[in-house]
Amino acid sequence: MNASHIKQYTNSDRAPRIVPLGADQRLLLLQKLQGHLDIKVLFEVYARELEKQIDIGRIIWEHDDISNIIRRGAQHTFRQTFSIKFNKQPLGVLQYSTPYKLDPDEISLLHTYHKLLAGPLNNAVEYTRVKNMALLDGLTGLHNRTSFEQDLQHAVAVCERENIGLVMVMFDMDNFKQVNDTYGHLDGDKVLRRFSLLVKEAVRGSDRCYRLGGDEFAVILQPASKSSVKHVTSRVKSLVGQDHLLSSHQISASVGFSVYRQGDNNLSLYERADQSMYRQKRAR
Repeated sequence: MNASHIKQYTNSDRAPRIVPLGADQRLLLLQKLQGHLDIKVLFEVYARELEKQIDIGRIIWEHDDISNIIRRGAQHTFRQTFSIKFNKQPLGVLQYSTPYKLDPDEISLLHTYHKLLAGPLNNAVEYTRVKNMALLDGLTGLHNRTSFEQDLQHAVAVCERENIGLVMVMFDMDNFKQVNDTYGHLDGDKVLRRFSLLVKEAVRGSDRCYRLGGDEFAVILQPASKSSVKHVTSRVKSLVGQDHLLSSHQISASVGFSVYRQGDNNLSLYERADQSMYRQKRAR
Protein backbone atom coordinates (compact mmCIF):
# COMPACT_ATOMS: atom_id res chain seq x y z
CA MET A 1 0.00 0.00 0.00
CA ASN A 2 1.49 3.32 -1.06
CA ALA A 3 1.50 5.90 1.73
CA SER A 4 0.50 8.62 -0.72
CA HIS A 5 -2.89 6.93 -1.16
CA ILE A 6 -3.69 7.69 2.49
CA LYS A 7 -1.80 10.85 3.50
CA GLN A 8 -3.21 14.20 2.38
CA TYR A 9 -1.09 17.16 3.49
CA THR A 10 -2.97 20.29 4.45
CA ASN A 11 0.16 22.46 4.71
CA SER A 12 3.93 22.12 4.87
CA ASP A 13 4.12 22.62 8.63
CA ARG A 14 1.73 19.90 9.69
CA ALA A 15 1.48 16.16 9.43
CA PRO A 16 -0.92 14.76 6.83
CA ARG A 17 -4.65 14.72 7.37
CA ILE A 18 -5.58 11.20 8.37
CA VAL A 19 -8.09 9.18 6.40
CA PRO A 20 -9.57 6.24 8.37
CA LEU A 21 -8.52 2.77 7.27
CA GLY A 22 -11.02 0.99 5.07
CA ALA A 23 -12.01 -2.63 5.58
CA ASP A 24 -9.56 -3.87 2.95
CA GLN A 25 -6.72 -1.88 4.49
CA ARG A 26 -7.51 -3.21 7.97
CA LEU A 27 -7.53 -6.76 6.65
CA LEU A 28 -4.22 -6.25 4.86
CA LEU A 29 -2.62 -4.81 7.99
CA LEU A 30 -3.94 -7.67 10.14
CA GLN A 31 -2.52 -10.19 7.67
CA LYS A 32 0.89 -8.51 7.93
CA LEU A 33 0.80 -8.65 11.75
CA GLN A 34 -0.49 -12.19 12.13
CA GLY A 35 1.94 -15.07 12.16
CA HIS A 36 4.78 -13.18 13.86
CA LEU A 37 5.40 -14.88 17.22
CA ASP A 38 8.70 -13.06 17.73
CA ILE A 39 7.72 -9.89 19.60
CA LYS A 40 10.60 -7.90 18.14
CA VAL A 41 9.70 -8.81 14.57
CA LEU A 42 6.00 -8.15 15.23
CA PHE A 43 6.73 -4.63 16.44
CA GLU A 44 9.09 -3.98 13.53
CA VAL A 45 6.24 -4.73 11.13
CA TYR A 46 3.80 -2.69 13.21
CA ALA A 47 6.09 0.38 13.39
CA ARG A 48 6.86 0.18 9.67
CA GLU A 49 3.16 0.21 8.80
CA LEU A 50 2.28 2.91 11.32
CA GLU A 51 4.92 5.37 10.13
CA LYS A 52 3.24 5.36 6.71
CA GLN A 53 0.36 7.12 8.42
CA ILE A 54 1.74 9.19 11.30
CA ASP A 55 5.03 10.99 11.85
CA ILE A 56 6.29 8.95 14.82
CA GLY A 57 9.66 9.32 16.52
CA ARG A 58 10.35 6.86 19.29
CA ILE A 59 7.92 4.13 20.35
CA ILE A 60 8.21 2.45 23.76
CA TRP A 61 6.27 -0.61 24.91
CA GLU A 62 6.01 -1.09 28.67
CA HIS A 63 4.93 -4.54 29.81
CA ASP A 64 5.42 -6.40 33.10
CA ASP A 65 7.38 -3.40 34.46
CA ILE A 66 9.90 -3.62 31.61
CA SER A 67 10.38 -0.83 29.07
CA ASN A 68 11.17 -1.96 25.52
CA ILE A 69 12.18 0.53 22.84
CA ILE A 70 10.48 -0.80 19.74
CA ARG A 71 11.35 2.11 17.46
CA ARG A 72 14.54 4.06 18.10
CA GLY A 73 13.46 7.31 16.53
CA ALA A 74 13.95 10.84 17.81
CA GLN A 75 12.58 11.76 21.24
CA HIS A 76 10.21 14.58 20.40
CA THR A 77 8.48 17.04 22.72
CA PHE A 78 5.03 15.49 22.50
CA ARG A 79 4.38 12.09 24.06
CA GLN A 80 1.17 10.16 24.42
CA THR A 81 0.55 6.80 26.06
CA PHE A 82 -2.14 4.23 25.27
CA SER A 83 -3.14 1.03 27.08
CA ILE A 84 -3.30 -2.14 24.99
CA LYS A 85 -5.74 -4.94 25.83
CA PHE A 86 -6.96 -8.15 24.23
CA ASN A 87 -10.24 -9.59 25.55
CA LYS A 88 -9.80 -7.41 28.65
CA GLN A 89 -6.31 -8.90 29.17
CA PRO A 90 -3.76 -6.09 29.72
CA LEU A 91 -0.85 -6.12 27.27
CA GLY A 92 0.99 -3.12 28.64
CA VAL A 93 1.12 0.40 27.23
CA LEU A 94 2.53 1.99 24.11
CA GLN A 95 4.12 5.44 24.33
CA TYR A 96 4.59 7.47 21.16
CA SER A 97 6.94 10.41 20.74
CA THR A 98 5.79 12.82 17.99
CA PRO A 99 6.98 16.22 16.69
CA TYR A 100 3.50 17.64 17.18
CA LYS A 101 0.43 17.01 19.29
CA LEU A 102 -1.71 14.23 17.89
CA ASP A 103 -5.13 15.37 16.69
CA PRO A 104 -8.39 13.42 17.22
CA ASP A 105 -8.19 11.75 13.78
CA GLU A 106 -4.67 10.47 14.49
CA ILE A 107 -5.67 9.23 17.94
CA SER A 108 -8.65 7.44 16.39
CA LEU A 109 -6.34 5.84 13.83
CA LEU A 110 -3.99 4.69 16.59
CA HIS A 111 -6.90 3.02 18.36
CA THR A 112 -7.66 1.15 15.13
CA TYR A 113 -4.03 0.04 14.87
CA HIS A 114 -4.06 -1.06 18.51
CA LYS A 115 -7.16 -3.22 17.98
CA LEU A 116 -5.45 -4.92 15.05
CA LEU A 117 -2.19 -5.33 16.97
CA ALA A 118 -3.76 -6.72 20.16
CA GLY A 119 -4.51 -10.26 18.95
CA PRO A 120 -1.09 -10.93 17.34
CA LEU A 121 0.66 -9.30 20.32
CA ASN A 122 -1.25 -11.49 22.77
CA ASN A 123 -0.19 -14.58 20.79
CA ALA A 124 3.44 -13.44 20.74
CA VAL A 125 3.47 -12.69 24.47
CA GLU A 126 1.97 -16.10 25.29
CA TYR A 127 4.41 -17.87 22.96
CA THR A 128 7.33 -16.07 24.60
CA ARG A 129 6.03 -16.97 28.07
CA VAL A 130 5.76 -20.68 27.21
CA LYS A 131 9.14 -20.65 25.47
CA ASN A 132 10.77 -18.99 28.47
CA MET A 133 9.21 -21.52 30.85
CA ALA A 134 11.06 -24.28 28.99
CA LEU A 135 14.31 -22.43 29.68
CA LEU A 136 13.69 -21.71 33.36
CA ASP A 137 14.34 -23.77 36.48
CA GLY A 138 10.96 -24.50 38.04
CA LEU A 139 12.17 -24.21 41.64
CA THR A 140 14.32 -21.07 41.60
CA GLY A 141 13.10 -19.19 38.54
CA LEU A 142 16.66 -18.89 37.26
CA HIS A 143 17.57 -20.02 33.77
CA ASN A 144 18.21 -23.75 33.48
CA ARG A 145 21.04 -25.81 32.00
CA THR A 146 19.55 -25.84 28.51
CA SER A 147 19.39 -22.05 28.56
CA PHE A 148 22.92 -21.91 29.97
CA GLU A 149 24.37 -24.01 27.16
CA GLN A 150 22.61 -21.93 24.50
CA ASP A 151 23.62 -18.61 26.05
CA LEU A 152 27.24 -19.62 26.66
CA GLN A 153 27.59 -20.72 23.07
CA HIS A 154 26.18 -17.37 21.93
CA ALA A 155 28.47 -15.44 24.29
CA VAL A 156 31.52 -17.25 22.91
CA ALA A 157 30.41 -16.41 19.36
CA VAL A 158 30.17 -12.73 20.34
CA CYS A 159 33.73 -12.88 21.69
CA GLU A 160 34.94 -14.37 18.42
CA ARG A 161 33.38 -11.51 16.43
CA GLU A 162 34.08 -8.62 18.78
CA ASN A 163 36.65 -7.69 21.39
CA ILE A 164 34.28 -8.07 24.35
CA GLY A 165 35.37 -9.75 27.59
CA LEU A 166 33.54 -12.84 28.78
CA VAL A 167 33.75 -14.53 32.18
CA MET A 168 31.89 -17.61 33.38
CA VAL A 169 31.47 -17.93 37.15
CA MET A 170 30.29 -21.07 38.97
CA PHE A 171 29.01 -21.42 42.53
CA ASP A 172 28.55 -24.58 44.54
CA MET A 173 26.78 -24.43 47.91
CA ASP A 174 28.84 -25.81 50.80
CA ASN A 175 27.02 -27.90 53.44
CA PHE A 176 23.82 -28.11 51.42
CA LYS A 177 23.57 -31.91 51.62
CA GLN A 178 23.29 -31.80 55.40
CA VAL A 179 20.26 -29.49 55.10
CA ASN A 180 18.37 -32.08 53.05
CA ASP A 181 19.57 -34.94 55.27
CA THR A 182 18.70 -33.20 58.54
CA TYR A 183 15.66 -31.07 57.76
CA GLY A 184 14.23 -32.56 54.56
CA HIS A 185 13.73 -31.38 51.03
CA LEU A 186 11.20 -28.64 51.83
CA ASP A 187 13.82 -26.78 53.86
CA GLY A 188 16.38 -27.63 51.21
CA ASP A 189 14.18 -26.01 48.56
CA LYS A 190 13.89 -22.85 50.68
CA VAL A 191 17.68 -22.68 50.92
CA LEU A 192 18.07 -23.13 47.15
CA ARG A 193 15.55 -20.40 46.41
CA ARG A 194 17.21 -18.00 48.85
CA PHE A 195 20.68 -18.66 47.45
CA SER A 196 19.44 -18.11 43.90
CA LEU A 197 17.94 -14.75 44.86
CA LEU A 198 21.23 -13.62 46.37
CA VAL A 199 23.20 -14.65 43.29
CA LYS A 200 20.80 -12.68 41.12
CA GLU A 201 21.07 -9.68 43.43
CA ALA A 202 24.87 -9.75 43.20
CA VAL A 203 25.09 -9.29 39.42
CA ARG A 204 24.03 -6.68 36.90
CA GLY A 205 20.55 -6.83 35.45
CA SER A 206 22.05 -7.67 32.05
CA ASP A 207 23.95 -10.72 33.41
CA ARG A 208 22.16 -14.07 33.38
CA CYS A 209 22.07 -16.48 36.31
CA TYR A 210 21.54 -20.23 36.01
CA ARG A 211 20.83 -23.23 38.18
CA LEU A 212 22.72 -26.05 36.49
CA GLY A 213 21.28 -28.72 38.77
CA GLY A 214 21.36 -29.66 42.45
CA ASP A 215 23.20 -26.94 44.34
CA GLU A 216 25.34 -25.81 41.39
CA PHE A 217 24.84 -22.34 39.91
CA ALA A 218 26.48 -20.31 37.16
CA VAL A 219 26.62 -16.71 35.95
CA ILE A 220 27.67 -15.47 32.51
CA LEU A 221 29.27 -12.03 32.67
CA GLN A 222 29.63 -10.14 29.40
CA PRO A 223 31.26 -7.67 28.96
CA ALA A 224 33.51 -8.55 31.88
CA SER A 225 37.07 -8.86 33.19
CA LYS A 226 38.82 -10.40 36.20
CA SER A 227 37.84 -7.34 38.24
CA SER A 228 34.18 -8.16 37.42
CA VAL A 229 34.70 -11.62 38.90
CA LYS A 230 36.14 -10.22 42.09
CA HIS A 231 33.20 -7.87 42.51
CA VAL A 232 30.57 -10.55 41.89
CA THR A 233 32.15 -13.28 44.00
CA SER A 234 32.78 -10.90 46.91
CA ARG A 235 29.21 -9.68 46.68
CA VAL A 236 27.76 -13.21 46.65
CA LYS A 237 29.86 -14.34 49.62
CA SER A 238 28.95 -11.20 51.54
CA LEU A 239 25.21 -11.59 50.89
CA VAL A 240 25.29 -15.30 51.78
CA GLY A 241 27.23 -14.61 54.97
CA GLN A 242 24.74 -11.94 56.06
CA ASP A 243 21.63 -13.96 55.28
CA HIS A 244 19.94 -15.36 58.39
CA LEU A 245 18.44 -18.47 56.74
CA LEU A 246 21.67 -19.52 55.02
CA SER A 247 23.83 -18.72 58.03
CA SER A 248 21.57 -20.77 60.29
CA HIS A 249 22.27 -23.78 58.07
CA GLN A 250 25.99 -22.93 57.79
CA ILE A 251 25.69 -22.47 54.04
CA SER A 252 28.62 -20.89 52.22
CA ALA A 253 29.74 -20.91 48.59
CA SER A 254 32.70 -22.33 46.71
CA VAL A 255 33.50 -20.32 43.58
CA GLY A 256 35.28 -21.02 40.32
CA PHE A 257 35.61 -18.98 37.15
CA SER A 258 37.14 -18.92 33.69
CA VAL A 259 38.02 -15.94 31.50
CA TYR A 260 37.56 -16.24 27.75
CA ARG A 261 40.77 -16.94 25.81
CA GLN A 262 41.23 -16.91 22.07
CA GLY A 263 40.14 -20.30 20.73
CA ASP A 264 37.90 -21.15 23.70
CA ASN A 265 34.56 -22.85 23.20
CA ASN A 266 31.68 -23.29 25.64
CA LEU A 267 33.01 -26.66 26.83
CA SER A 268 36.54 -25.42 27.58
CA LEU A 269 35.17 -22.43 29.48
CA TYR A 270 32.87 -24.65 31.53
CA GLU A 271 35.58 -27.20 32.33
CA ARG A 272 38.08 -24.55 33.54
CA ALA A 273 35.47 -22.90 35.75
CA ASP A 274 34.36 -26.28 37.11
CA GLN A 275 37.93 -27.33 37.91
CA SER A 276 38.60 -23.96 39.53
CA MET A 277 35.51 -24.32 41.73
CA TYR A 278 36.36 -27.82 42.91
CA ARG A 279 39.93 -26.83 43.70
CA GLN A 280 38.52 -24.22 46.06
CA LYS A 281 36.00 -26.67 47.48
CA ARG A 282 38.70 -29.28 48.22
CA ALA A 283 40.88 -26.61 49.84
CA ARG A 284 38.24 -25.86 52.48
